Amino acid sequence: MKDDASSAWPGFHEMEGKMGTIILAADIGGSKTDLALYEVGTGRPGMLCEARYHNRDVDGFAELLSNFLDGCAVRPCCAVLAVAGPVRGGRVRMTNLDWQLDSAELAHRFSLDQMILINDLVATAMAAVHAEASQLVTINQGEVDSSGNVAVLAPGTGLGEAALFCRQNRWLPMPSEGGHTAFAPADALQIELLCFLLGQGRDMVSVEDVCSGRGIPALYQFCCHHQQTDAPLLDLEPAEQTPAIVAAALAGLGQGDEDHPAVRAMRLFVAILAAEASDLALTTLATAGIYIGGGLPPRLLPFFDTPTFMRSFARGVYHEMLARIPVHLLTHPRAALWGAALYGVSSLQSLG
Repeated sequence: MKDDASSAWPGFHEMEGKMGTIILAADIGGSKTDLALYEVGTGRPGMLCEARYHNRDVDGFAELLSNFLDGCAVRPCCAVLAVAGPVRGGRVRMTNLDWQLDSAELAHRFSLDQMILINDLVATAMAAVHAEASQLVTINQGEVDSSGNVAVLAPGTGLGEAALFCRQNRWLPMPSEGGHTAFAPADALQIELLCFLLGQGRDMVSVEDVCSGRGIPALYQFCCHHQQTDAPLLDLEPAEQTPAIVAAALAGLGQGDEDHPAVRAMRLFVAILAAEASDLALTTLATAGIYIGGGLPPRLLPFFDTPTFMRSFARGVYHEMLARIPVHLLTHPRAALWGAALYGVSSLQSLG
């Protein structure tokens, strides 16, 4: 993939050289928000300041943004907010957080000339296609189809998905709420998982329910049930369960304890993620690459080995095509934030 934003996205040159133009970028997730100011000039935007906030500590995004800007020496003229939820008409009701954002209201309140709301996976996708080699861990080298599309999955608090379609040498982003589609078991164990979860009284099990941070306790509970053993980590506070299960899985893996229920839960998580990546690749014809972002995969790197992942990914009628698709983990610590800034460079009009 090209590493130069000017070659891949329209609008880059419109703002190039406009030193002093300040863009606010935000990555607003279910549990935390990253904010940063970038100065636009030649080349890539340069970060001026950044901060991370826990959403539970404030009453809403407006309060959070006000706190951030009060600590900055300069003010932005425009903003791009990457939000975990479907954006319609410049408004969004977040999926895993009781926040509603309205771009026009926020622009007026903070005296911004322009504000754009985009899905957070669109921002992550932009960061992915412009990522440097040091920001990627390759699972499958594959063969890049330069005229093909790209798809991105990001398991964090929830599961985000998006695609980039290649048209006339430019990437056109398509947001998605594919993480909320129905979970389709890929083998006998996953069929048992689905039945176990439906037996808890759920009327539907989505992919996000079993392939995200909030879904990991359910995987752990199922693995404990399957092994007929206790599930002590579920006695913790809900916010502590997923980090504890991940830590226990990494410790168990390091000790070679494949029977530890946390290890089994993470093996199951990666298998489900690989199968979902395969389905998304087929749905979007992502022959230029699959990128896996989000906060969880970089913490679970020891569980991502190529043969195991590809057994779940390259399957079915088009297994040969799938085996040729490059698959990368995106390890950029602020991928959606950086992607929002790139979107701003490519999309916001020059302000005179």
